[in-house]
Amino acid sequence: MGIDVRAHIRTVRKRWPMLVLAAAASVGGTFFWTYRQPRIFEASCSVIIDSMAPQYLQGIKDVVEMGTGSYWGNREFYETQYRIMTSLDIALRAVDKLGLINDIDYPVPNAAQVKNRTPEMLARLVAGQTKIVPVKESRIANIVVQDRLPQRAALIANAMADAYIDKNLEYKMEGSRTAQDWFLDQAGNLAAKLKKSETELFEFRQRKQLLDVSLDDKQSMTSENMRTYNQKLADVRTRIIDLESNRKFILAAQNNIEEQESLPEIRTNAIVQALKTMHFDLLRKKAELETTYGEKHPAMERLKQQVLTVNRDYVAEIRKVLKSLDTQYQAARESEKSLAAVMEKEKRQALEIAKVDVEYRPLFREAENNQKLYQTVTQRQKETGLSGLIRSNNVRTLERAVRNDSQVSPRLKFNLLVALGLGLALGIGLAFLIEALDNTLKSQEQVEAILGVPVLGIVPIIGDLGDRKLTPEELRDRDLGVFRDPKSSAAESCRSIRTNLMFLSPDRPLRSMVVTSPGPQEGKTTTAISLAISTAVAGTKVILVDTDLRRPRVHRSFGLPNETGVSNLIVGETTLDEAVRHTEVPNLDVLTCGPTPPNPAELLHTERFKNLLRDLTARYDRVIFDSPPISLVTDPAVIANLTDGVVLVVRGGVTTRDAAAYARRQLGDAKAHILGAIINHVDLSDKGYYYHYARYYRGYSKYGRYYAEESGKA
Repeated sequence: MGIDVRAHIRTVRKRWPMLVLAAAASVGGTFFWTYRQPRIFEASCSVIIDSMAPQYLQGIKDVVEMGTGSYWGNREFYETQYRIMTSLDIALRAVDKLGLINDIDYPVPNAAQVKNRTPEMLARLVAGQTKIVPVKESRIANIVVQDRLPQRAALIANAMADAYIDKNLEYKMEGSRTAQDWFLDQAGNLAAKLKKSETELFEFRQRKQLLDVSLDDKQSMTSENMRTYNQKLADVRTRIIDLESNRKFILAAQNNIEEQESLPEIRTNAIVQALKTMHFDLLRKKAELETTYGEKHPAMERLKQQVLTVNRDYVAEIRKVLKSLDTQYQAARESEKSLAAVMEKEKRQALEIAKVDVEYRPLFREAENNQKLYQTVTQRQKETGLSGLIRSNNVRTLERAVRNDSQVSPRLKFNLLVALGLGLALGIGLAFLIEALDNTLKSQEQVEAILGVPVLGIVPIIGDLGDRKLTPEELRDRDLGVFRDPKSSAAESCRSIRTNLMFLSPDRPLRSMVVTSPGPQEGKTTTAISLAISTAVAGTKVILVDTDLRRPRVHRSFGLPNETGVSNLIVGETTLDEAVRHTEVPNLDVLTCGPTPPNPAELLHTERFKNLLRDLTARYDRVIFDSPPISLVTDPAVIANLTDGVVLVVRGGVTTRDAAAYARRQLGDAKAHILGAIINHVDLSDKGYYYHYARYYRGYSKYGRYYAEESGKA
C-alpha cells in the first residue's frame, strides 16, 4: 500500500495551529531554560600515552609492563588508561594540588554542602566535569574539563594531566620497589636451598667415590669399554667360526697325508711347499741315479737317506702347521672366555652405575635448578634495582591547557533550532494522532468505503453564519442561498448533484426520493431545499415535502405558515390543494409538516400516506421528502421503502464512521434503495479540503454516466 502524501499534507494544513503552538511552546520553553543555565567554558590538555616507557638500558625490561604488542591488548590498555584519568584517585590529587577545598567559589550541588565540603565530594565533582576524548588513529588523548570559569577549567585540566602522569610514574616505581623486595627475599631462600642441595650432592659423590671423576664420565668410560670389548668379542667369535670350519677338515684328514696336503693352510705354507719341492727333486734325482749306479751304490744310499729325511721333515712340518692351527683355535676359545668374563664385569659395573645414577640425578637436578633459579633471581634483582633508579614514564604532556573564553554551553542557537525541530515534530505527531483518532468522515474514499455507495457530490458551506441560533431572515437567506445566488459554488454543486441524479436512471426518471442523514445537525434539510431549488429552476415541477414530523423546519426556511400540512392530509382534515404552498422559486411547491402528531411513525405506515405519495407523484415531476435522521427514528426507512430511493447526507468532519455505517444498515434492513451520498458543509476556504474535493467537480459527469450504465443493466 502506497503512502498518500496528499492526505498527510492535508492533515498538516488542517492542524497547522497545533504545529505552531507546539513549536512556539518548545522554542519558548527552551529559550527560558537556556537563559537560566550557567555559562560553561571548556579547556583541553593533550597527553601522549606510549605503550611502554623509553628503554635506557639495553636488554633490561621494566617490572611493570605498560602495554602489549597486540591490537586488542593495546585497545584494552588505552581504555583502561582513560578510566584511570577520570578516576577518584586522580581527581583527589588534582583537588589537593589546586587547593579546591579552600576555593569557596567552586560550585557545589546545593547550599547545604558548602560548609561540609570534603576532598572526596570535590573529587567526585571534578571527575564528573572531566571527560577523555581520544584522538583517532593516534596515542594522543585530550583531557577535557568544563567549568563555569575559563581559567579554572584550564587549571583543572592541567592538574588532572599532572596527577595522572605522577600516578603512572608512581605505579611503575612502586612496582619496581615491590619486585626488588620480593627478589631479595627469594634470593635469600634460594641461596639456602642451593647450599643445601650442593652439600647433599657432594656427600653423595663422596660416598660413591665420584670425586675424582664425574658420574657422566664414568658412565661414558664404561660404555666405551663395553663397546670395545663387545667388538673384540665379536671379532674373536668370527675367527673361532672360521677356525672351527678348518679344524673340522683337519680332524677329518688326520690320518690321510693326501687330504692333509689339500688343506688351504698346507698349500699356502711356504715351508711345506719348499719341502715338498725338495722331496720331488730328490726323487727325480734318485730315479736318474738308479739308471746309472744301481740300488747299492753309496750315492744312492745317501740319496735315499736324504729322501727319508726330507719326507720326515715334510710330514713333521705338516703336523706342525696343523698343530699350530689347533693351537690358534684353542687360543681363540680362551680369548672368547676372557672377553665374555670382562663383558660381564663391565655390565655389572654399568648396572651399578645406573643404580647410582637413579639416586644421583635428582640430587644433581635439584642443585642445578636451584643454581639456575638463584642466578635468574639475582640477575633480575640487579636489573630491577637499575630499572627502579630510572624515572622513565610512558606518559608525557603534548599541549597544556590554556584559557578559552568562548563558552561551550549553553548553545542558544543550537538549542532553539533543536527545540524548533522537536516542537514541529511533536506538533506533527499530535496532528497525526488526533487525525488518527478522528472517527469522522472526511473524504470520498472513506464515505464510499463505509456506505458502499457512490458520492453524488459535495455541498460547500452556505452562508457561513457559524453554529449560533439564526434569526428567521438569516435562516431563509442560508437555506435559499442556492436560489438567491445562482453563481455561487453551492449552487454549482447542487446543479452537479442534480445532473448526477438525472443520469442515475435516464430511461425511468426518479419521481420520488428521500433526503436523510445519519444524525442531527448534519444539514440534510438545507441540502434537501437546495436540491429541490436546483431541480426546479431547471424547469422540472418539484414539490418539497417536510416529513420530519418531530422537528419540522422547511416552513421556516421559506417563511410559510405551518397550520396545515402532511399530518392534516393523513388524518383527512384538509385537501392537497389547500395544504400545498407556492414559493418564490419557480416550479417549486412546498408541503409543510403541519401540526406535529404524537405518533409520527404510525401515521407514515397508514394507507392514506401511501395515497398521498401517489397523488404527489401524479401531480409533480419530482417529489423530495425531507425526513428526520435515520439513526434517531425509523421514519426515513418507512418513507424510503415507498419511494424510488434515498439520498444520505453526511457532514464532512462531523458525521462519524459508526453513525454512517449504522444508517447504512438501517436503510438496508428496510430494503431501501440508496441512490448515493452527499458530503455537506465542506469548507472550500481550507486549501487542504479545496484540493481534496476539487477533483469531485471534474468527475460528476463520469459518475453520472456510470450510474446510467448500472441502472440500464439493472
